[in-house]
Amino acid sequence: RGHLGDTQGSGGDGGGGGAQLAAAPVGCRAAAAVPAQVQKVMPNDSFYFSIVRDPGTLGESAFAYYRAVAPAFRRAPSLAAFLAAPGRFYEAGARGNHYARNLQWFDFGLPAVGDGDGAAVAAALAGLERAFALVLLAEHFDESLVLLREALCWPEEAVAAFAHNGRPAEGAPRVSPAQAARLRAWNSLDWELYAHLNRSFWRRAEAFGAARLREEVARLRQHRAALARRCLQGGGPLPARAIPDGRLRPFQPPGRAQILGYALRAGLPPAERERCARLATPELQYKDILDQRQFGGGNASVPPGG
Repeated sequence: RGHLGDTQGSGGDGGGGGAQLAAAPVGCRAAAAVPAQVQKVMPNDSFYFSIVRDPGTLGESAFAYYRAVAPAFRRAPSLAAFLAAPGRFYEAGARGNHYARNLQWFDFGLPAVGDGDGAAVAAALAGLERAFALVLLAEHFDESLVLLREALCWPEEAVAAFAHNGRPAEGAPRVSPAQAARLRAWNSLDWELYAHLNRSFWRRAEAFGAARLREEVARLRQHRAALARRCLQGGGPLPARAIPDGRLRPFQPPGRAQILGYALRAGLPPAERERCARLATPELQYKDILDQRQFGGGNASVPPGG
């Protein structure tokens, strides 16, 4: 069993969830390269997949989530001020500033590329596609789950998941079209990465079949809604302060970003409570559970109901 995590592992907006995954040689990295060390311990036929997000929105999310650890973000009084003159706040190589520019390019372990070196960018992206059998899109997560399920021959219920690391909905978009354009320009390598993998994703979706994809996405959403009604207090995400069980309470980054989580309904039978808890557990606590199962020891979190 694995745990589908949000893009970047945190700070996203409805990117991932605690899906129960069938036992299989699978490499699921939120956004990371497949180094030789990983390949040495995984079977040769392992299926590696990852996820990417449009830097036009990821940049705003990173600014909110990583502001305490990225000097470039911390020095800027606001996102608007940062985007007006990012070079004023950004210092290449400063500890933590990898969060402030081309975060996904960094996380994938891709080589440094000079401005305008299209050949080097193309070579890096070609190598990435050779390593990963599928790269999901955060903006089309349900479609991504359907394609993942089909690639791994899993049943539909295997990818039912609750979205994690979301923030409260707001009336207006968090970034204007002009700010999104500036974020893509500032994160130009991430934009090249995203645009390339976006095209690859939709070619795969076209081969799967547009009508079939719509039908499976609709069934997935119906299944998720039924699980939410059965499992969750209030039927959906809640502010962290409203979640009494600390094992289900998501990490709250320093600053103003508020990350939502889930609380379980009272009175669930033990077996159903355990299943619901696996869907509702945030990725940091879920990692502790997996660590405990793999390595033993008493320091890891115990799954609620487990």
